[in-house]
Amino acid sequence: MKNKKPFIIEILISVILISMSFLVKSNYYSTMLLSMGIGIMVASAVQLIRIIYWENPKRNKEYEAKKQEAHINCVDERKQYLRMKAGHITYQIMTFSLIILSLILALIRVDAWVIAMIFLLFILQWVVGVIVFRMLEKKM
Repeated sequence: MKNKKPFIIEILISVILISMSFLVKSNYYSTMLLSMGIGIMVASAVQLIRIIYWENPKRNKEYEAKKQEAHINCVDERKQYLRMKAGHITYQIMTFSLIILSLILALIRVDAWVIAMIFLLFILQWVVGVIVFRMLEKKM
């Protein structure tokens, strides 16, 4: 029950969002609330079904083997290094993508606030990367 509780809470939140969508007069915000509620409800329901499926006593051996493999993957130094390397490469790709996107938007003369928002996302990503690096550097 402990691992099901967060998903049950999310389903209750989604019911609240769906019911609020019927009370909102604006069609735009009503649709937004309804979509968020349905999305959260479906995702939580799928996770609950997955938990119930794997907790079935028939699948206990298979589930234990799967949990053991996940534990090994978490503590394996090679896999930890690969995850860190993948995060680093993704960070670099997103940095260059945001800069190139802001350049392309500037060349096609998009509104200045859109270009500024993309560029500020680049700055935010860079600042967060530096802060996280400094925090990790102090820990190790």
